[in-house]
Amino acid sequence: MKSDSANSQPRVLKPEQAAAAHTLDRHLSVTAGPGAGKTFVLVERYLEILRTQKVSVDNVVAITFTNRAANEMRERVRKTIDELLRETIGDERHRWLRHKRALEGAVITTIHGFCSRLLHEFPVEANIDPEFVLLDEHQAVMLLEAAVEESLANAIHHGHEKIVQMTQGAGRSALAGALVKLYWEYRGEGLSLSAIARLSAANHATEADYSGALKELDAAMADLISARGLSRGAEEKRIKIAQGWPALRAILAQTPNEQTIGSFCQAIEDFREWRPRKGSAPGVDRLDELLWGPESSDRVRGKVPTLGFDLLARDYALALLQLLREIDDRLDAEKQRLSVVDFDDLQLRTLKLLNEHPEVMSRVAERYRFFLVDEFQDTNGLQRDLMTKLGMMPGANLFIVGDRKQSIYGFRGADVDVFREMSAEIEAAGGALQRLHLNFRSQKPLIDSLNFLFERIFRARAEIPADQLEHLGYVDHEPSIAARGEKDESPLVELLLSVLPDAGKNATDESESDAADERDQLNVHQRDAEQLVERINALVSAGSADILSAVSKGRHDARARFKYGDIAILFRALTGVWVYESALRRAGIPYLTVQGKGFYQREEITDLIQLLRFLDNTTDELALAAVLRSPLCGISDNALLALRCAPKIDDDQEPERLHRRNLLQALRSQREVQFIDDEERAELDRASAFLESMVQRRNRSGIAELLRQAVAETEFMTVIAANFDGAHRIANVEKLFRLAEQFEKTGANLIRDFVRYVEEFEATGGRESEGQMDKSANVVRLMTIHQAKGLEFPVVIIPDLHREPMRRDAPFILDRRKGLSLKVPDGR
Repeated sequence: MKSDSANSQPRVLKPEQAAAAHTLDRHLSVTAGPGAGKTFVLVERYLEILRTQKVSVDNVVAITFTNRAANEMRERVRKTIDELLRETIGDERHRWLRHKRALEGAVITTIHGFCSRLLHEFPVEANIDPEFVLLDEHQAVMLLEAAVEESLANAIHHGHEKIVQMTQGAGRSALAGALVKLYWEYRGEGLSLSAIARLSAANHATEADYSGALKELDAAMADLISARGLSRGAEEKRIKIAQGWPALRAILAQTPNEQTIGSFCQAIEDFREWRPRKGSAPGVDRLDELLWGPESSDRVRGKVPTLGFDLLARDYALALLQLLREIDDRLDAEKQRLSVVDFDDLQLRTLKLLNEHPEVMSRVAERYRFFLVDEFQDTNGLQRDLMTKLGMMPGANLFIVGDRKQSIYGFRGADVDVFREMSAEIEAAGGALQRLHLNFRSQKPLIDSLNFLFERIFRARAEIPADQLEHLGYVDHEPSIAARGEKDESPLVELLLSVLPDAGKNATDESESDAADERDQLNVHQRDAEQLVERINALVSAGSADILSAVSKGRHDARARFKYGDIAILFRALTGVWVYESALRRAGIPYLTVQGKGFYQREEITDLIQLLRFLDNTTDELALAAVLRSPLCGISDNALLALRCAPKIDDDQEPERLHRRNLLQALRSQREVQFIDDEERAELDRASAFLESMVQRRNRSGIAELLRQAVAETEFMTVIAANFDGAHRIANVEKLFRLAEQFEKTGANLIRDFVRYVEEFEATGGRESEGQMDKSANVVRLMTIHQAKGLEFPVVIIPDLHREPMRRDAPFILDRRKGLSLKVPDGR
């Protein structure tokens, strides 16, 4: 993979790139395929604005997805301006020199950085403390979870019927987790709770709908009951229906609630036994539609019960929204007290500032005239509203660039349809759409292979109507065109294939089938990982046969031995990366997971976290056992078992059962315990003295200082450095020190606070990158495809290319067009 800046020759804009970079008289939406040089185009457009418009860098806003991308863009602009300064003279040179001097303060940042700038500039109008602190993602989650727990407890304590019922049905922890998810989701969409409530009420059934359906049912039932001239069997069923209908009608007269929904469904299901065959009596088809739904269905799916379920779901949805409103109020008050904001607050407060203060909007409009937004496919509805407000205001020019096919983030409410909607809005406002299909990054054989593959993957299923494809997020295949010369001889692409049996074919029910699918998918990942490890070993230890074959073909260095550092394994997401990490570890292959979820699960980190758990609670014997077995103490399994279970030295009789003594007390008196070697007794003495000293210091030293002292007084660093990935492990430990120091700066100094921070971080699926080593480290790198952008690796491996990630159904669905809906008893 080659970065745009890798070529030493100056790059010249291609016609389609020039159109994107130089069209300044209208808004522009650019779809840039992989390797299309969109960063190059962004930089050229930025410079074209400075070159041709009477503006300074203060009038241009460049929004990137990450701070790293912002720094890269700023550096590219600076280098290009340096080249212009060497080539120009006179007034033109003075103008570029002025731009360069102002470049350090240029607004080249993330959207959160830009919002933070505006809030700091207008704190009074925004009603915010000018010294506000930005919470990191995990701190924000912890604050939210506390507010959710308090609000949920308050609702249960005061007997809020719907919330109590939901807590009993879903479980308190599951409901609390769903509320946290809903909170982030609606804020990421930029929706207000009042707007969601209006949408929810409008898109759910009403009592009038239910009453109308009952009237339809009355009419259909009257037709059936009054029918004459039926066959003997149909007549018998008609009589039974006529007799049973009044009782069922009385039940249907009241919409179902928590107490009656079971009897409501059972009565409808029981009534099905008396239903005549289709065509044997008038109105039977209509009854099916109104009461039972499809004949093959094993659930109650008729129009009348469905409307009743929907009414119940509406009540629960509105009750949830009321609880969310209480959570929001409680959380907002706490944030105001602490003078803190989260990432969504930055955007929400900025949008509110611009909407409610015309004078602020006027000042912003005077200053910022050009907006360039990168990676627009990974924005959410709230960010779209912000860019519409700023970039589409009179006198402004908006330029967005992205690719719907490259939308992979999906967090903070990112919605790929936002790019399509914004492009349509730009076009409706007189703007233009521009596509960049040339690929400057990859060689032609690779592009040809991917075009061949994705042309088939991107085909829509024939049974889906064409007018519905857009609503389902369908994207046409747009083949890339190779614009980079061939450097290496083919083949450049290998496919590693596995032939597997049908997954879960012997499962007897739906839940068993789901479990079988998960097992089969895990087995497939493990098989892929083993196959991948074999290929890496073959590449790194290229055999003599490969080299001789290359020489015979005149390619004397074509099969030069690869290093581990030449190899990258790219994933769509790092959810199941642990399977590949385990395979690499078993094979003794050094690796580094970039931005993985595994930092707090790394062995060297868990050892130190277990030490903190023990220091916080010296009765935690699991933590103590983990510390004793770790490199901090280095106690063997045999010695650990003896401390716990072995008889004392003066105990001559064989015990009837194993001892279960306190581990800490046994450690202190270990010389009284049998079955411990003399060599290990010295180790146990050292371990006991070490732990006693740490316990004495725990209330006098900070968390980071405790960790540093523990490592300094033991052979911990020496032991972990002896591993094949020793440098990686040491980097992780150093990072843990820094994280502990940062945590203490927030004012939380208790060990248990930091331990809880780590536990909550893992529970919420937080991502903490591992300690980074030098880029020249000889390790295989595991990262997402998006993280690899701009990097160069001779060997790139993409496992699991064809499979979709497993998805879990959520108990609630939030749609920005329809509001909040819940799953109802019949499974909808």
